[in-house]
Amino acid sequence: MLKGFAPIVPSDADVSAVVDAIVKVVDAPLASVFWVYVDPKRDDVEVVNPVSNRILVELLRRSGFGHLLILRHSAEQR
Repeated sequence: MLKGFAPIVPSDADVSAVVDAIVKVVDAPLASVFWVYVDPKRDDVEVVNPVSNRILVELLRRSGFGHLLILRHSAEQR
C-alpha cells in the first residue's frame, strides 16, 4: 500500500493539514453533513471530489437510499 501511495503523496507533505482537518470535524456540530479533503499535492482534489460526492448523493437519493445521508444522534436510533 505504501508503494502505491508513494507517487501521489509528496515526500514533504505536511501532516499538520490532516490534524487540522480532524480538529474541524471534531469541533463541527453533530448534525453537519460534510466530507473533508486534505490535498497535500495541491492538485485540485477539493474541486473534483465535491462534484463526485454530489453525484453520489443524487445516486443514493434516486435509488431509494437517501435515508443513508441523514445523520442521527445515536440515542435517536434506539
